[in-house]
Amino acid sequence: MSVKLLTKNDCPQCAQLKMFLKFGLSNKYESDIEIVNKEDNKDLFEKLTAEYGILTLPAFIGADEVLTRTQPTPVVAFLEKHVGKK
Repeated sequence: MSVKLLTKNDCPQCAQLKMFLKFGLSNKYESDIEIVNKEDNKDLFEKLTAEYGILTLPAFIGADEVLTRTQPTPVVAFLEKHVGKK
């Protein structure tokens, strides 16, 4: 099971979350997260934001659940739930 992470360029919160995933979690979930960047994949990005009603970034999508609170605790809980790694 994998999750999607919606991001865009010039987004301080997106950069902060990516740093946490890389260094705080040692890239443990790197192969489980599909990054959908607004500038790199505009069509999919717009489809997902419309489908899930996402208004703020960064945002995770797993199954039919959306997470926009990207502090470490909710991020880890979301990834453990949707990816299954601890």
